[in-house]
Amino acid sequence: MAAQRKLLFLLPFAPHPDATHGGSKVLAQLLSMLAAHHRLALIYFRGAGENAIDEGLRRRCDLVEEVERPWTGASSAHRWIRRARLLVALVRGRPMWVSDWTSHAYAARIRSLIRQWQPDIIHIQYHIMGQYLAELTHSRVPRVLTEHEPAARAAPYLWSSSRVTELINNCDRRAWRQFERSILHQVDAVIVFTDADRAAVQVLAPNACTVRIPPGTDIPETPLNPIGGCPPRLLFFGSFVHPPNVDAALRLTRTIFPVLQKRLSNLQLYIVGDQPPPELAALANSNVIVTGRVPDMTPYLDRASVVVAPLRLGGGMRVKVLEALAAGKAVVASPLAIEGLDLRHGEHVWLAETDVEFCRGIDQLLSSVEHRAYLAQHAREWAQANLGWTHSIAAYDALHDRLLRVAHPQ
Repeated sequence: MAAQRKLLFLLPFAPHPDATHGGSKVLAQLLSMLAAHHRLALIYFRGAGENAIDEGLRRRCDLVEEVERPWTGASSAHRWIRRARLLVALVRGRPMWVSDWTSHAYAARIRSLIRQWQPDIIHIQYHIMGQYLAELTHSRVPRVLTEHEPAARAAPYLWSSSRVTELINNCDRRAWRQFERSILHQVDAVIVFTDADRAAVQVLAPNACTVRIPPGTDIPETPLNPIGGCPPRLLFFGSFVHPPNVDAALRLTRTIFPVLQKRLSNLQLYIVGDQPPPELAALANSNVIVTGRVPDMTPYLDRASVVVAPLRLGGGMRVKVLEALAAGKAVVASPLAIEGLDLRHGEHVWLAETDVEFCRGIDQLLSSVEHRAYLAQHAREWAQANLGWTHSIAAYDALHDRLLRVAHPQ
C-alpha cells in the first residue's frame, strides 16, 4: 500500500456521483477511492441552484471548502456586467471562459488552506483552474494539472459556438494558447486521459511531464437488460452544457434517426441530459423524446436497445461510453467517442464514422437480438477487466511518489 499523503484538490464544481455531467461523476469516484488511503482537502465552486458535494465524500475528507461561484446572477443587469467583465479580461490577455471562474474569495481560501493544512501534493482539476497557480508561487509543494480536455482540442467548438465578432474570436484564440502554455510550464506534472490529449499538450509544452491516466468508472454489480425493452429505443445521454453533446444529439436526431425510422416506424429516440438547448428541444415529437435532466439514468439505460454516441468534436474521455459499457449495453460509437479505450469493433462496440455507417450499424443491431446481446455481454466483460479504479489509483500513487522524491531528495 502506498504511503499516506495529504492531497489538496482545486475543483471548479462539486464532485457528486449523481451529477448531470461526467466530469463531476468521475471526480466523485476518483476522490472516494483516493480518500480510502490518503487525507484529502477540497475547495470547489458552487452556483445558485447547484448541488453541494456528495455527503459521503465530504465525511471522508479532512477539509471541504465551498466558495460561491461569481457569475450566477440571472438578471439582465448581471448578464451585461458579466459580458463587460469578460471583454475587459480578454483585452488584458485572459481567455473569457477562464475569467468566468475568477474569484478573489477562492484565491484567498487556497492561500489559507495551504498555510493551515500543509498539503504534500496539490491537484488542479481542469485548465480553467490553472489561473490559481499564481496563489502557489511561494509554495514548494508539487503541482499536478489534470487536463480533462486540452483547450487545443476544445477550440473548434468553443470558438465556433461564440456569438461575438471574429475579432474577439481571434483574440480569445490567442489568449487560450498563451494561457494554456503558461500554466503547463508552471506545474510539475500533467495528467491526460488519452494519447491524443497528450500529443495536444506536448505541442504547447514539449518538455512537460505528461502522464496518461485514464479514469475508471464504477462497475454495477449486475448488468442491465442487454437487449432493451419494447418498442425498440435508441439512447443518447450527456450534459448539454457541453457543446460536443449538443452537436452529437442534433446529428443523431436530424440525420441518423429519420433514416432508421423509415424502416422501423415504432422506433423511439431518447435524448437524456441536463439543459437541452431550444434547437434540440424543438425536435421532440412522439418518437423523439427530449427529457431534460432526470434523477436517475438507470431506467433509461436499462430500456435502451442501443446506446448511440455519434461524437465528432472535442477530446478527453467520454464518461457516457464508460457507463454504457459497464452496464452491459450495445453501443454504436464514433472512433472519437471511444478514444483512449482499447475496444474492438464488432466485439466490444460497433464503430461508425459517417451517418451511413451509423445507420447500418444500428440497423444491424436492432435486427438481431443475438448480436445485440453478444455485443452487450462482451462490452460488460471488457469493462470489468479494464474500467475499475485499481490501475488508475496505482498510477496516481506512483506519480505522487515520483514527484515527492524529486521535491525532497534523500
